[in-house]
Amino acid sequence: MRLPRGKMLGGSTGLNYMAYVRGHPNDYDTWKAGGADDWGYEEVLPFCKKSEDFAPHPDVKVEAEVHGIEGPLSVTHRDPELPSMGAFLRAAEQLDFEVGDYNGHAGRLTASRGIVGPHQFTIRNGQRCSAYNAFLEADMGARPNLTVATGAHASRVLLDEGWKAVGVEWAADGAILSATAAREVVLCAGAYMSPQLLLRSGVGLRLELEALGLKCLVDSPHVGKHLKDHLYLPIPFECASSTALGPLACSLGLVPEAQGLFEEYMATGKGCPATSLYEASLFFSTGTRPEKAHTHDAQISWVASCYDPNFYTVCHGIVDFEEHFHVDKMFNLEKGTAILLAQLIQPESEGEVTLSGTGASDPPLIRHNYLTKPADVKAFVAICKQTIVIKDQMAKSEEMGEVLIPKNLASWYGTDLDSDELWEAWLRHYACTLYHPTSTCRIGDVVDPRCRVKGVRSLRVADASIMPDVVSGNTQAACVMIGEKVAAMIAEDNAVV
Repeated sequence: MRLPRGKMLGGSTGLNYMAYVRGHPNDYDTWKAGGADDWGYEEVLPFCKKSEDFAPHPDVKVEAEVHGIEGPLSVTHRDPELPSMGAFLRAAEQLDFEVGDYNGHAGRLTASRGIVGPHQFTIRNGQRCSAYNAFLEADMGARPNLTVATGAHASRVLLDEGWKAVGVEWAADGAILSATAAREVVLCAGAYMSPQLLLRSGVGLRLELEALGLKCLVDSPHVGKHLKDHLYLPIPFECASSTALGPLACSLGLVPEAQGLFEEYMATGKGCPATSLYEASLFFSTGTRPEKAHTHDAQISWVASCYDPNFYTVCHGIVDFEEHFHVDKMFNLEKGTAILLAQLIQPESEGEVTLSGTGASDPPLIRHNYLTKPADVKAFVAICKQTIVIKDQMAKSEEMGEVLIPKNLASWYGTDLDSDELWEAWLRHYACTLYHPTSTCRIGDVVDPRCRVKGVRSLRVADASIMPDVVSGNTQAACVMIGEKVAAMIAEDNAVV
C-alpha cells in the first residue's frame, strides 16, 4: 500500500480532498476522560473557531455558533451543488438520519442516530486553501523571525547532556546543517515522521534503539506505537451520468459546453474545476461495538463520478486493477459511474512506526495492522451493508444500476450483497487508506497534555501523532486545531504576548 505524504509547504493540506471535518464532539471528551486534560470538546472548540473563516452556502443548514468567521482558513461549501448530492441527502433522511451540520452539536448521538450533510471544504474563491495559503504565505519574507527552508530533510533533534532539546539537525543540498533553539523545538512532522525523528534522537523503546546501535537517551516505549488510521472501501455502481453530475456531465467530453464551464470557473470560481466530486458524508454508529457507542464509528461518502483523477490514481495502485475491476464500465464516457465510500472511522486495530536504519534518508518501517481486530471487520461489514441500503434508497428516485463487484470476488464468493463472506473478502483485498494516520506520539504516553515530550525538556510535538485516538472523521480540521492550541500553550509557557 502506498503511503505518500504532502512534502510541500502546508503539508498534506496541499493535496488532500479539502474536507473540513472536526469529528464527533464526544471524541474529544473521551480524550479528556482518558487523561488528556484540557482537550475536551468545550476546550478545543474555541481553537477550531479561531482559525476558521466560514462562509456557508446560503441554502445549507449550519450551526453558526460553532463556526468562526475571522480566521485565516477559508471554509465553505461547494457551489454549485450537484443534483446527485441532494439525492444522497434525501435518501439518508428517508432512512431516519438527520440532515444538518456535521461539525455542529447535532452530530451528538443524543440528537439522532446519525448526521448527514454536504461537505465543508477548505476552499477560497474556487481554489484550495491549504495551511500554507492560510497561515504561512502572507508572512513569507515579511517577518524577521521567520526562516523557511525548502528542500530540507530533518534527521534528528539535538539534545544536551541534561536531556534538553537545543536544536535540530537536517540535510539540504548534500550538506548536514543544524539550527539552535532559543526556547523550544516543536516537531510537526506528522504521525509517521515525528516518531521517526524521536527514535533517531534517542527517545524510544530502549531494546529497539540499542538493537540498531543507537544510544537510548530517554526510554519511552510508546514512541511510534498505537498507530491508527482510517480505511475506506470504494463501492462503484452504474448510473446515468446526468444523474451523478447533472449539468457538469458535459465536461466529461470535448464539447463546447465544457469550454463554457471552464470559462465560468475562471470568471467566478464556480463550476466543475472547483470540486473534487467528493460531495457529502453520512456519519453514524454501527451499534456493533458497545465501547464505541459514544461516537460515530462509520462514515459513508458520496463521490459523483469515477472520473475523479485522485480516485483513478488510487485504483491503479491496486494489484490487478485492470483485470478484476470493471474498467470498461467505471471509466465509460457514455455511461456514468458513481461511488459510495464505506469508511471505518473508529478502528480498534493498532500499528506501529519503527526505524529501518539509522541513516537520515532511511524510510520508516510502517506496519498498520489493518483489520487485525475481529470487531473492526464486523463493524466494517455493517458499514458496507448500510452503504447498499443508501444506494437502494437512492435508486427509488434516481437512475441507478448494478454494484460493480470485482470480477475475481464475484467468481469466488458470488454476488449476494448481504453476504458477510463477500464483504470481508472485498475489504481484505481492496480496502484503501484514507491517509489519516494518528496517535504515534499520543498524549499520556509520549507527550503530556501540553504536548511536551516526556523525559525531554523544551521539546513538543504538534501534529496528528499526539491524538490519544483518531477522531471520527477526516483529520485535517483536528490537526489545524492542534496547531492553534499548542501555539497558545507555547505562548503561555514562555510568557510571550
